[in-house]
Amino acid sequence: MKKSLFILLLITITMGLLLIPGIVSAQNKVIINVLTQPRREWELLEQYLPEFEEKENIDVVFHYFAELERRSKSRLDASTKAGQYQVYYIDEANVAEFAVNNWLIPIKDYYPEEYDFADFSEPLVAVLTFNDITYGTPMTFEGNVMFYRKDLFERDGIAVPQTLDEYLEVVKHFHNPPELYGTAVRGLRGSGMNVWRFSPYLKMFGGQYLDENGVPVFNSPEAVKAVEYYIELIKHSPSPTLSWSDAMDNFNAGKVAIVEYANLKMDYTMDPKGSVVYDKVGYSKPAAGPMGAISNTAVHGLGISVAGCPTEELKVAAGKFIGWFTSKENEIRKVVAGSGLTNARKSTFASPEFAAAYPAEFVEAQVEMMKIQQMCILQIPEWPEIGDYLGVKLEELFTKAYAGQSYDIQAALDDAVAYAKEVLGK
Repeated sequence: MKKSLFILLLITITMGLLLIPGIVSAQNKVIINVLTQPRREWELLEQYLPEFEEKENIDVVFHYFAELERRSKSRLDASTKAGQYQVYYIDEANVAEFAVNNWLIPIKDYYPEEYDFADFSEPLVAVLTFNDITYGTPMTFEGNVMFYRKDLFERDGIAVPQTLDEYLEVVKHFHNPPELYGTAVRGLRGSGMNVWRFSPYLKMFGGQYLDENGVPVFNSPEAVKAVEYYIELIKHSPSPTLSWSDAMDNFNAGKVAIVEYANLKMDYTMDPKGSVVYDKVGYSKPAAGPMGAISNTAVHGLGISVAGCPTEELKVAAGKFIGWFTSKENEIRKVVAGSGLTNARKSTFASPEFAAAYPAEFVEAQVEMMKIQQMCILQIPEWPEIGDYLGVKLEELFTKAYAGQSYDIQAALDDAVAYAKEVLGK
């Protein structure tokens, strides 16, 4: 009888341990599950994981999902308190939502001192901070840089466009589908997809998302003009529903004459293994609209899940992994391996390795881009819901325009604004 009770007790304890996220009872070994999206630098650092796992006696598993699915899965995991993941890949589009809902643990509480958090660029840290509390460790940032086919521009005697009007004329000049498209621009729905890319145009045409009283006003005449311009770019793209990776792939395949997309895509464009135009590209700052040149700002980072880390042991382990993944050593590894733009440390961008890795023309374009960077989306908890709805409305417009069907920009924006007012209680 005593033996049976002992066995029953042992089984109960064992099952209890299995229910704790990240614990394998047989070895009492911590497992950190990381919800992320496929990126080349992640594949690079994954090969170095064994050194971290051996040092800390922690196993790490990367769970890769496409960008939109990554956002939805992290929101679902956090909101339902499922706790399947201990570390979330976060960005400027969802940090406010996650912070307000207490889905993230303040990162500085568990970021190991040995990895020197103070070395991260302060503006990047600020983007992952809400109400003066930092919730994520930055690992990369984005801003818009102009990439253009220098060989085609030289052949036709075309000057690099400085304004949006000039940019569109260049796009039309080179547009000769299916051999060559004038440009490639995001059209796929999503607050972090077509809306993220559209937002600088909204501001460059004098529009804004909210007025001084917090009331949605992105159905203004200025907003309509911004959409009209963006639709012209869509019409000269390979598809009306491109993602950022689709746009990059088309340019790198030699099918597009000029694009404006994230600076860090340079690592892919200059790689001869995946780009047929690696030696044919010129770089410049973004073209300016009526209100001047504006580049959006994106900051991606890693945060510790409240639901996924119910124990102190898991919190500490998650912090150790984030510290290692974003360490100075790993940032230099990325530079040397051709992914040096996916970094966030001051010491990395000042390093001789970084200076030797990129063409001077690109470095100059990035410096100029950083001077005009703004946060063009809203950093409020309701933004993902508002932005996703607007993204649907924009994609519907883009698809109709591309197909030569009739469309009504004002009606679509009025619909999106009415939805935003409802969400915000305005």
